[in-house]
Amino acid sequence: MKHKLLSVISISFILLLLFNVKTVAIENKDNNPEMTDERVIEIIKEIADFMDSGEKIGDEISCRESDGYNDYYFKNEDDDEKLYIYHRDYIKDAAYDYLCEMYDIRFYRGRCTQSRTSRSSLSSCLYYKIYTDGEFSVKSRSKKSICVQIQFVKKVILAEDMPEISDGEVYLELCEDNKWRISKVSQWLNDLAYYDLGNEMKVFFDPEYSSLPEYEEFLKKYGYDSRGNRISMYISTDDNDEIFTGSDTDIISSKSNLEKLKKLSKLAACMAREEIYARHGKMYTKNSPEYNYFIRKSWYEENESFKESDLNDIEKENIKIISDYIESF
Repeated sequence: MKHKLLSVISISFILLLLFNVKTVAIENKDNNPEMTDERVIEIIKEIADFMDSGEKIGDEISCRESDGYNDYYFKNEDDDEKLYIYHRDYIKDAAYDYLCEMYDIRFYRGRCTQSRTSRSSLSSCLYYKIYTDGEFSVKSRSKKSICVQIQFVKKVILAEDMPEISDGEVYLELCEDNKWRISKVSQWLNDLAYYDLGNEMKVFFDPEYSSLPEYEEFLKKYGYDSRGNRISMYISTDDNDEIFTGSDTDIISSKSNLEKLKKLSKLAACMAREEIYARHGKMYTKNSPEYNYFIRKSWYEENESFKESDLNDIEKENIKIISDYIESF
């Protein structure tokens, strides 16, 4: 009897182990560093289709009970939870924020899955979305990273020569919990707005009217260093709506000013140099990046009689200092 009891317990224990292993495998089918290329592509398409399927932000869903939030993304309340699970299990925070901007997902039911960036008008600057009917291929993979080349499609009307379909990448990373998650989504025009210019995108040019060659020239001039490496084009201004307030009265060579200068992107440095001229009303070619940038400044007034001799010695020295810094890229 004792032996029979031990046998029953042993068999039960083995069955329990087998059942648990099977259950874990079902619940964590992607918790596997050997996830296939096919499954990687399937996940990307599945998430993109889902995020693109919701109700537009700002449209109140009458069939949903009010809980203090009037803006819903999904008609079906259960889909809120589904997006939360996608984020938790398949998308890292940085990539999730990018996708939220791409698909204009804001607030819904106050969940922590809302976009952390909260840049309310940036989504209008992300002009392409993932084209799930397009071509997908694994470009490269290692033990801890996967790069998938995908296609993006225009989601708004752009200038005629802007491509309808554009290539980009989705990167996945094997995380500490042994799950593959999307770590970055990248498409060149979206990146220009999201990572570099932000809402300044339309300050320099409007993709609905600007041509592709204009973009390419802008990127070539400001988006790469002398070695051909991609560099940031981040630009910001102070309370006076200037990049370098005082560059007409103080030499930049002081320690604090030099530290500030060295933090500027190549684009910001070029605009800081032009800022010295613009204070005197230097005129720029209409629709050029400089024109588009300065024409919006309240302090800028075009001066048809501007000449180089209008600059004082401090301004001339600062132009030289900034120019040397620009040459260092």
